[in-house]
Amino acid sequence: MRISASTRIVIGSTLFALASSALLYLVPASPIDRQLLRGTFHFYQGHAFLVPVKYVDGEIKTARLYEDDRLLGPANSTQQEIIDKGAGRFGLYRDRWGYFGPALMFSTSDNTDPNTNGRKYHLR
Repeated sequence: MRISASTRIVIGSTLFALASSALLYLVPASPIDRQLLRGTFHFYQGHAFLVPVKYVDGEIKTARLYEDDRLLGPANSTQQEIIDKGAGRFGLYRDRWGYFGPALMFSTSDNTDPNTNGRKYHLR
């Protein structure tokens, strides 16, 4: 019995798709780090950047911001202190800038741009 070339291609493609699907099914899903801040950090003024926050566990006033594994602060700084002094100051605020939920205003430990400094930011 002869099988045409197009039939062989269809059978091969189907077997490849099934094998790929089975392999992906066996690979465990990586956990989602809900505390990792993702997306673009929007420059505000001075040393301040803004980012919308999707998940806030617990009270906003007790939130802590980490740059990699380093605790930043002081927490709950005023907007003007964050803008003028930076140096890791941050504050978590309800929607004041058109985001639909809490927004984090923060500065990095060395007042660099968080979009390009290669560090990760976690809110816990």
